[in-house]
Amino acid sequence: MIEALRWRIDDRFDHYVRHLAGDGEVVLNEGAGADPDGQYLFPFSANEDALPGTLCFSGSVEYKAYLGVLALRIAGPRITINGSEACLSVEGDGVFQGARLELATARIEDHTPGLAPIGFRLTAAGSEMFFGKYPPGWLLAPATIKYRKPQEATP
Repeated sequence: MIEALRWRIDDRFDHYVRHLAGDGEVVLNEGAGADPDGQYLFPFSANEDALPGTLCFSGSVEYKAYLGVLALRIAGPRITINGSEACLSVEGDGVFQGARLELATARIEDHTPGLAPIGFRLTAAGSEMFFGKYPPGWLLAPATIKYRKPQEATP
């Protein structure tokens, strides 16, 4: 059974906000967590309204710096698989409020999602969400699907 989406989002951006932006911080909300390796965990969330072939996750990761001038929120990610293409969308924020934003896409023809990292690349809308700092096609941090370990039967 799926437990969570395990994803650092973007290693460079994350490092910049945490270590170089002065007052930078990363805030985890709505059930998102982090593992000991610094990977963010977005819990799996069943959603009957989602398109077929869609994995829905909850939680948000908010990057903040420069007294709020830099503010980026990644929330409610969904991965929709259609053939050999995977689309990663997130809940819109700021000027994108109230809409789902297609953040990134990936080719998955050589493996089954969850068994190997997925290399998502920013779309034009995703690039805009990152303030144009990263161009369309920018390779984000690898994403993996985390599965629950089967519980052992007790004698």
